[in-house]
Amino acid sequence: MQGEVKAGRYELVKEIGRGGMGVVYSARDLRLGRKVAVKLLPRDLTHRPELQRRLAQEARAASAFTHPGVATVYDYVDEPEDNFIVYEYVEGVTLRERLRSHRFTTEETLDIGMQLADALAAAHERGIIHRDLKPENIMLSPGSARSGQVKILDFGLAKFRHPLSSTSQAGDASTAGSPASTAAGTLIGTVNYMSPEQLEGEPVDHRSDIYALGLVLYEMATGINPFVGKTPTSTIANILKQDPPPLQHRNSVAPAELGRILLKCLRKRREERYQSARELHVDLSNLRRDLVEPVRQTHSLKVPVPLEIPRALARTLFLLIQAGYLVMYGIFFVLHKGPGVARFGWGVELERWLFIWLFLAASFGAAVRLYLLSAVGFDYCDTGRLFRQMFFIVLAFDVAWCAAPLLLYQKLGLIIFLFIPALAYLPFSQRTLVFSAYFAGGGRTSGVKTGISI
Repeated sequence: MQGEVKAGRYELVKEIGRGGMGVVYSARDLRLGRKVAVKLLPRDLTHRPELQRRLAQEARAASAFTHPGVATVYDYVDEPEDNFIVYEYVEGVTLRERLRSHRFTTEETLDIGMQLADALAAAHERGIIHRDLKPENIMLSPGSARSGQVKILDFGLAKFRHPLSSTSQAGDASTAGSPASTAAGTLIGTVNYMSPEQLEGEPVDHRSDIYALGLVLYEMATGINPFVGKTPTSTIANILKQDPPPLQHRNSVAPAELGRILLKCLRKRREERYQSARELHVDLSNLRRDLVEPVRQTHSLKVPVPLEIPRALARTLFLLIQAGYLVMYGIFFVLHKGPGVARFGWGVELERWLFIWLFLAASFGAAVRLYLLSAVGFDYCDTGRLFRQMFFIVLAFDVAWCAAPLLLYQKLGLIIFLFIPALAYLPFSQRTLVFSAYFAGGGRTSGVKTGISI
């Protein structure tokens, strides 16, 4: 189809997406000279009436309201041999693609969640239930984790109901005779993100979308969907029977309030969930504001930075120190096969207990160094807060390691006592480097965002 002109106006450029009932192409509107996205049925499915009805329903649902968080419908063409929707072309990547390569911070999760909740609220207020909200159907424009726009795509499984403003929120109020309405007991959507009522074949309402949104945000905060099993059957069983692990079990730096919000979204009984996406949006917004407020207070206090070091240099020096410790540990294990007997200047046999002392310090210290090396090397956003929490562990092992120069007393004499204070200073220098890389720069660690300094 590449290069084909549809309806004498839309020139297909290349395929950019494919799903169960549609193919999406980037295209050029020859009349207006703009880039668009065209969604059409695959050639082998173009003559199936039920899919043509679903495509028409998607066009009606997505065009029934205008919202920055929903891809805009420009046109719908319904011809005997051609049915397709023309959408605005949205730059960026899907949330699924971003999840594969990026670990979202709490602030990014909240920023995206607020936009999605607002878009769903606008749809629900107009009587539209998406029914297939998942990372594949969410587009992140460049910079959307901070200030860009998030867009909900694919209303192909959308269901029309009476608008929330004109009917009760409970029960099923499907518009009688609406196109492509689904018979009771039929599973519609993606199993991994279905609500319990969808899996049990019950009528769905807007709270099924709220469940799916809670699951998407949980996956953003932890990197996993807690219900996915080895098979679709086990996934269904998990959704129906299991509760998700508390958020803090998967993400120790996530605020407890975020865990409460997400668990409320994921209640098995829809009556226990948020009763509207607008209500969910309010809670997400309040939490986001609470996280920003301590930062303003911290800035107003003008906390002095102990040493102005460029962030890249601070990270590099920190990594070199960790590598240096690992080298020292390695030399110790290679050269010292076991405890011997050595007499120091004052005639006391010390090497046996000294070897045991340093062996323990090097063994446990190596694990700590490898962790810090990977955290800073991969630039984990919460390194500052984590280093603050484990600083006294680092200090304990480094102080124990300060005794290492005593092994060289017979060869170097009293000069070894110059190395001991140098080694003792290293943990404090690392603290300064982490401060410069993850605190003074502002906002790269949840430590500063909760008003805690390291």
